[in-house]
Amino acid sequence: MTRSNSSRTHFTNNPTNRDALDGICSSMPPPEDPIPPSNRNPVLAAPVAHLLALAPLDVWLRMLAGTRIHPRYWIRLLGIGFTSLVGTLWSLPERIVFGICWRLLKKNPEQLDHPPGVLVIVGYYRSGTTHAHNLIACDPDSVTPRWYQALLGQGCWLSWAVTRFLLVPFLGSSRPQDNVGFGPMWPAEDDFALAGWGACSTLPGRLIFPSRWSKWSKWNTLEQCSESERARWRRTLAGFAWKVTRRHPNKMLVLKTPSHGAHISELVEIFGDHVRFIHVSRDSIKVIESNMRMHDDLSSHLLESRMDADALRERIVNEYLEIEYATVAQSQSLDEGRIAFMTHEALIADPIGQLAKSYQTLGLELSGPHSDAIAQYLHDLGAYKRPTRLPIDLGTPSTTEPESIEQIRALHPSCHPPERVDPPLPPHPDRTIHPIRGLFAAVIASLVWGLLWIWTIWIIKQVNPEIKPRLDQLVWIGGSAVGLAAVHFAGGGSKRLGYIAAGLTLLVFVSISFPITLINWNFAVDSTTSDFLYHNSKGALHGILAPSSIAFAVLGMLTAWRHASSTGPNAPGT
Repeated sequence: MTRSNSSRTHFTNNPTNRDALDGICSSMPPPEDPIPPSNRNPVLAAPVAHLLALAPLDVWLRMLAGTRIHPRYWIRLLGIGFTSLVGTLWSLPERIVFGICWRLLKKNPEQLDHPPGVLVIVGYYRSGTTHAHNLIACDPDSVTPRWYQALLGQGCWLSWAVTRFLLVPFLGSSRPQDNVGFGPMWPAEDDFALAGWGACSTLPGRLIFPSRWSKWSKWNTLEQCSESERARWRRTLAGFAWKVTRRHPNKMLVLKTPSHGAHISELVEIFGDHVRFIHVSRDSIKVIESNMRMHDDLSSHLLESRMDADALRERIVNEYLEIEYATVAQSQSLDEGRIAFMTHEALIADPIGQLAKSYQTLGLELSGPHSDAIAQYLHDLGAYKRPTRLPIDLGTPSTTEPESIEQIRALHPSCHPPERVDPPLPPHPDRTIHPIRGLFAAVIASLVWGLLWIWTIWIIKQVNPEIKPRLDQLVWIGGSAVGLAAVHFAGGGSKRLGYIAAGLTLLVFVSISFPITLINWNFAVDSTTSDFLYHNSKGALHGILAPSSIAFAVLGMLTAWRHASSTGPNAPGT
């Protein structure tokens, strides 16, 4: 990215926008009181793969300080405590080393000089920023945080590698709120790293402790934060961005978090002249209702009662207006060519054309390989299938909501979506699936993995005969290898291939238990053949049926199934 000239960009081409900027600041509603709880309370909240499951214990203790957790949520909290302990332990060495080095060796730990450029996607929640993020992440010359990194923001390369592998059985292939692609390798919001590493995000107040929104809402604009809190926010984001870009220091960094629209000034402080922005907007009514559904879909992450629908809707509208106003207000200080605006509707109708237009505004170029990767991604994605929706309480609009919506619309660009391109994208041939090749590859991978497992046990036994390991954890790794081999050589996944991969994983796990028992114990070595077979088979069965062995076998089979049954597009940029 090259620095633009010093003229200013103004998101006020529409006179209505200029009028809105004059009046909105004085008409902004004050922060609301704690939201009253709804009566829709679970009898007993079950454990869940929590959105901050891997945040370290010290961050969770900070979030829980002064909060009373109802007994119905204790089991869920216990599950979170276990995963948090795991995340704390396996990231602790890297967290300590990085923290010391970042503070002592970095001239300014609150800044990051990244000459290839930083592109930040902004726009309120459910405005289409994720779709824009996925399309931009298709660029082979860009790098963006992935979910295995964002969910363990305090980690680094070694712990991230472990997390990338371990998350496979626990993360679904699509997000619960909208069926959008999801998984360890999919592009992620850096806000999760800010929340899980630095406790400097609105996420705890948004999706965990809604009654304590007043405590966490300050991270939306940072205006109510102390200077030390702002410094912590900048230091956390700069450190996370540095870790994400180290493997690809010559690629443009792409970040996406909805509240970053209200952080433009702070992001300029962190990244300097290298940062640019793309703002995505969408029909305001759809955004509000989609946010209501998102909160309903993610209510399993709460550690307290659900919010009252009317109060939640009012809070969403107030926050929506606050962030959109801050985006427009702060963008006025940017040089020309530092921010571009697009609508979600236009991006859906003409994705490559709209991105090319935005890139041109920013002084960037949409390369040929990037366009081809977008076309392939959208071709593999196919027609969007909305998830089946049950009726929910969308809340009753407050008396001030119509006025707020008009103010939000005044802040958005006056852009009518273009007619859909026909054909919408350059044609791409369908991927050819070769299930027989996938099956053959899965069998070979199973055999190699089984032999390596037995060989590892034998080596350990030769080094120290007193050690008698089974290493049942390897079934998890083996399941991943079998599933990846199957889907890679088949050229695509299917449920049948997934079941085969899971079955092969179980078959290897059961089959090698006898030779492992023989290497470690060799029961009845001087007895008859029947006694030899009986006692060693009994020992092998005992090992298989151990609770920990069963748990690892299930994880291995689930991992193999998830990999080999994957039928959607590859994660953008992978």
